Amino acid sequence: MSRAKSPSPTGIPTQSIIWAAIGWATLALMFYLFLSAPTDGPHIIKPEECNKVVKDLIVRPNWYRYGTYLFQTVAIAFSGILCLRNWRSPKIISGRNVWLGLGLGILSWGIGNLIFGYLDFQYQSGLIAGGAKGAANLVKTFPSIADIFFTATYVFLSWGMAMSVIGRRLNLYPKQWGVVGAVGFIGIGLAAYVTFGAGGGFTLDTGKILNIVYALGDIWLLIVATILLLAFWGGKAAQSWRLLGSAGIAMFFSDLWFNYSINISDICKAKPYQSGEPAEFFWILAFILWGMAAALEFDLSSRPTGRSRRS
Repeated sequence: MSRAKSPSPTGIPTQSIIWAAIGWATLALMFYLFLSAPTDGPHIIKPEECNKVVKDLIVRPNWYRYGTYLFQTVAIAFSGILCLRNWRSPKIISGRNVWLGLGLGILSWGIGNLIFGYLDFQYQSGLIAGGAKGAANLVKTFPSIADIFFTATYVFLSWGMAMSVIGRRLNLYPKQWGVVGAVGFIGIGLAAYVTFGAGGGFTLDTGKILNIVYALGDIWLLIVATILLLAFWGGKAAQSWRLLGSAGIAMFFSDLWFNYSINISDICKAKPYQSGEPAEFFWILAFILWGMAAALEFDLSSRPTGRSRRS
């Protein structure tokens, strides 16, 4: 990433932005890997939907969960601001709509994530406070009002990622299109298993409909990401495209794991969904990669020779 050595027109060197992003991702990865084990408990609880008292509930402590939301929120703000900066720049050579879609999608996800986090804390606090006497009227984290913003996220991200490939001469070979098709097929299979196989069959309630919407959005992100990686594999000028593609793949895997965790959770067996799974680091990675892509694209577009990109 030697291109990032020059200062950006905003006065913040692009190289500093890149290194700050890498540093934040490294800190977040260590935090998730070494501190994610549940250590608070055991608690005895009696959720209203369970017939018996649930013993030996061990949860992640609040300080750890606050930390995960801090890492996520900073990464989201960093990425969203950089994407919207590209949208406002008339010099962006890749198209401003790409960054408008990504910026709105990322910020929408951030709002939804904060709401989800608040509900998540309320739910766990209610469980522990109720104890063996029983916890009633617990708030739901899924589906909830946060899903309005998560749904909007997929609309904006899908649009932004679509704008990154629509209207460009991709020049993929037939074998490469075959790879795209194979990746899409595998993605559909994984999403179908998580949504229906691990999710309790073909029921059709609000939660299941949302799972389907999210799965379709994830598959679309995965396919577009694969196309970007194959079409823009070589050349320094394609660095931002490769980062966009990698971000889409990271988002796919983190969403897939979240849906799986939600679907297999069972509070009556002391196995509730708990935020802060190590796999959720891929959300942070996705946002950081989108932010780095935006920074490199801004730097490239600000240079006189920046229009040599393959299109």
